[in-house]
Amino acid sequence: MAHPPEATPEPAAGVNEITTPVPGSATDQVTGSERSTGRRVQRTVNFDQEVLERARAAATHLAAYEPAAGVRSLADIVNPAVAAYVAELEREFNRGEAFRPVHRMPPGRPGKRT
Repeated sequence: MAHPPEATPEPAAGVNEITTPVPGSATDQVTGSERSTGRRVQRTVNFDQEVLERARAAATHLAAYEPAAGVRSLADIVNPAVAAYVAELEREFNRGEAFRPVHRMPPGRPGKRT
């Protein structure tokens, strides 16, 4: 579908990055072919600038012009992508099992192993 150059969609709900905690609310999240109900929480994550810009542009465009895509926010792109990558890491490095849960990640980057 062609759009006139002056047509600029309004930002989709949830596209702005917010770093304050959000009180938990039960929401349906669709990940691949699985459907799970989980609490959504906000975290600050550092993205490569180009990746973030492309994802924000995709979320904004799809929310405004392509409702069949099912993307209404940046989270609709990020959640399934992270879930798929974690599943791949579990298969490759943990015999397909979920990694042991952690309550708090250590700050900063881990030191180099020799």
